[in-house]
Amino acid sequence: MKQTLVALCFLFFASKGICQQAAYTLPLPAKWGVEKIAFPIEFAPSIPYKGIEEIRFTPGWGDNKSAQYWSYTFLWFIEGAPIINQDTLKNCLTQYYNGLYLSNQKTNPPAVKNFSQIQLKKIDKAKDDLETYEGEISTLNFLNKLPFTLNAKIHIRKYAAGNHTAILFEISPQDFKHEVWEAMGGIVDGFKVL
Repeated sequence: MKQTLVALCFLFFASKGICQQAAYTLPLPAKWGVEKIAFPIEFAPSIPYKGIEEIRFTPGWGDNKSAQYWSYTFLWFIEGAPIINQDTLKNCLTQYYNGLYLSNQKTNPPAVKNFSQIQLKKIDKAKDDLETYEGEISTLNFLNKLPFTLNAKIHIRKYAAGNHTAILFEISPQDFKHEVWEAMGGIVDGFKVL
């Protein structure tokens, strides 16, 4: 069954012109949402990678009354071994969150096009990481058009087999002690390259 699923995934992405030399697994907890996007990302085309973005949304992601609101994990599984550091992450995330908002606001876009502000710092490496970062993303919420701040944990991993880099993001407005981080951390811990 697993081989059939991997084969079907390969055929789907090959038909879209996306070929992966290495397969991976990213856990999908019950009731969480999922989305897959090929690079270049439509709303942030200047992010210079080739590969896949795969997202895991908490069940309460879009519910502003939920403690899980705007909490999600996503993976960039990209080809090669590009230099990824604090500056490249800040640049990519600025483009990503600016583009995410603007692509969802066809009318009355903000006057300033570069409104997302990213603050990151390198922290002690988490298990399996080459580097680990924490920080804040100050941007605009496309669901209600209001400014808000998201906390972020970012994990950088490189895989010589298949020549791929994985960047795993954990994002939430909740502080790092909130239980949602444990659930998101479980997804990151369960990520495997096959």
